[in-house]
Amino acid sequence: MEKTREFSAEAAAGETAGTIKDLSKYVPEARRKPGELGMAAITFLLGALGYYFALDMTSGEYSSPSVFPKLASTLIMACSAFNFYKALRKEKREASVTLTGYLLPMDVVVVLVLLVAYCFILPRLHFVASSYAFMVIGMVYLQRGKNIIRALLISAVSLAVLVAVFRYLFLVILP
Repeated sequence: MEKTREFSAEAAAGETAGTIKDLSKYVPEARRKPGELGMAAITFLLGALGYYFALDMTSGEYSSPSVFPKLASTLIMACSAFNFYKALRKEKREASVTLTGYLLPMDVVVVLVLLVAYCFILPRLHFVASSYAFMVIGMVYLQRGKNIIRALLISAVSLAVLVAVFRYLFLVILP
């Protein structure tokens, strides 16, 4: 346990110093993140609600259509209960990080602003042009202005696949 905390402390110190975190090694965090307990509880309640709605679908036979929703809801409840238990065992984090600051870092705020702009531009430029612009601008921002050509190409290929699948395979009329 002490060894894990030492690694977590070193990883946290390395992140604050501006270095990139090594993702090849999993080191569980010793301290609880803001909102971790609340999110596990909400997820458990949503799983229970899903199970409750699945009870009304059909009979309790193993071949009924409600078997998969019940199984999925049970899995959600089990995983969220496990996460809740793990979060309870962790130490509380200092109050230096607020829940709002943790949930809404600048990258999330910028992407939300881009999504709102996308919603306003979509009726005017239609699906292909506005989606392409949203993907390119989002990728360029998240990559901090690097690999612009790659962002242009990946956005074009992704959008071509999306249009081909939805317009020609599923016959969906895109906006």
